[in-house]
Amino acid sequence: MDRQLKTVDEITSCIKNARKSCQMTQEEAAYKLGYSERQYRRFETEGVYDILTINEIAKLFNIDIIDILFA
Repeated sequence: MDRQLKTVDEITSCIKNARKSCQMTQEEAAYKLGYSERQYRRFETEGVYDILTINEIAKLFNIDIIDILFA
């Protein structure tokens, strides 16, 4: 199975959709991850550039990091 890396827009959309599926606000997600709401908001709008942060987000929303990064 050959998967392609998602674009930044697709990754941010995936993170946003995962958060909404968990019925969590950006503020709640930020708190649980240990970030400010402003920092977290950037993950959903500008993209996440740190693989460790993406992994933390995946764990919080109980999704596989592969599903966040690859189509």
